[in-house]
Amino acid sequence: MSAGRVCHITTVHPVGDHRILHKECLSLRGAGYDVTLIAPHEGDTVVHGVQVIALPDTARNRLDRMARRPHAAYRAAVALDADLYHFHDPEFLPYGVRLARRGKRVIYDAHEDVPVQMRYKEWIPAPSRAGAARAFARLEAECVARMDAVVTPSVVALDRLRRRQPRTLLVANYPRLEEIRPPARWSDRERAACYVGGITRVRGASWLVDATAHVDAELHLAGPFESPALQRELEGSAGWPRVRYAGHLERGEIAALLARVKVGVIPLQPIANYVDAYPVKLFEYFAAGLPVVATDVPRWRAVLEAHDCGVCVPYGRPELLGAAITRLLDDDDAARAMGERARQAAEERYSWETQAAALVALYDELLA
Repeated sequence: MSAGRVCHITTVHPVGDHRILHKECLSLRGAGYDVTLIAPHEGDTVVHGVQVIALPDTARNRLDRMARRPHAAYRAAVALDADLYHFHDPEFLPYGVRLARRGKRVIYDAHEDVPVQMRYKEWIPAPSRAGAARAFARLEAECVARMDAVVTPSVVALDRLRRRQPRTLLVANYPRLEEIRPPARWSDRERAACYVGGITRVRGASWLVDATAHVDAELHLAGPFESPALQRELEGSAGWPRVRYAGHLERGEIAALLARVKVGVIPLQPIANYVDAYPVKLFEYFAAGLPVVATDVPRWRAVLEAHDCGVCVPYGRPELLGAAITRLLDDDDAARAMGERARQAAEERYSWETQAAALVALYDELLA
C-alpha cells in the first residue's frame, strides 16, 4: 500500500538530476511513496518507476523561462492533487506558498545558499548583484515561513533559513555506496589523477591543468567546458599534453573512471559560494576509495584531517598542486592507506543511505 502521493517539482534541472531523481525520488519510492516528478522534458514518461510530467521547453531566454515554467509547473501540480509537494528551484518559491495556502504539505529543497551564489552570477549585472541577493534573501525567508519544511545540503543555508522555518533538515549530497565502489585491488588502478565536474575558471580549471605540467602522470578530466574560449586556453597550457579529456560521462562511466585512478583532485577557487559548502566530489572520491588533493579550505581540510585521507594546497600555485599530486602518486602505500580510510569514512558517515533515512522520516512525520 502506498504511504502517500508525493510530487517533486523542478523547473530547471533535467529529469535525470542525480539528487532529485536517483537519490530523493527513488529513495521515497523504495519507502512506499507514490512519486511523481514534474520537470523539463520532451514528453510525459516513466523513469525507474517514477511518473514524469513534462514541462515543455518553449522559453526564448533565461528570463522567459523563469517567468513561464514555474506557472506551468504550478498548474500541473494543482491538477495532480498530491498529498505533499517538494520543489527544488528558487523561482518556484511564490508558487510553493500558493500550494501551502491550498492546504498542501510543501517542502523547499535549497540546493545551494542562493543569496551567496547570486553574488557570482555573470548574467546579473555586477552593480546589481548585492542588492538582488539581499532582496532574494528576504523573499526566501518570507516564503519558507509559510511552508512545512526546508531541506538543504548547505550548512550555511540551513543556519540562515531555520530562523524562519524551524523544521529545517540537512540532507547532504553524499554518494550512493552501491553506485561508486573501489576496485577489488589497488594494483588495478593506473598511476593517474582525475577531476570530474564542471570545467570552469571558478572551479580552478586553469590552475589544475597548469599544475599537470609539474606531474609525471596523466590527469583524467571529465565534464563540460564553461566556454569554447576556456577550452582553447586550456588546450594551449603546458600541462594539456598530459590531460586525457573524457568529455561528458554518465553516472556509470564516472564510477568506472574513479575506480581506475589513484588520486582525486578538487581545485575549486576559495570563493564564498564554495568555502561554506562541501563539494559533492569530495565524498564521491571517498566512496571510490581515493586519496584527495584539495584547495585549502578550512571545512574541507577539517574533514580530510579527521580521516587522514588527503592533503590541502593553497590556491593558485600550480607547482604546489602538482607537487602534492606527485607525492601521493610516488608513495603508493600511503596513497592506498588513505584511500582505504576514505572508503571507510564514506561507509560510516558520508553515504546517501544515512540521508535517505532522514528524508523518509521527515515525510512520514508530515504525512502522519
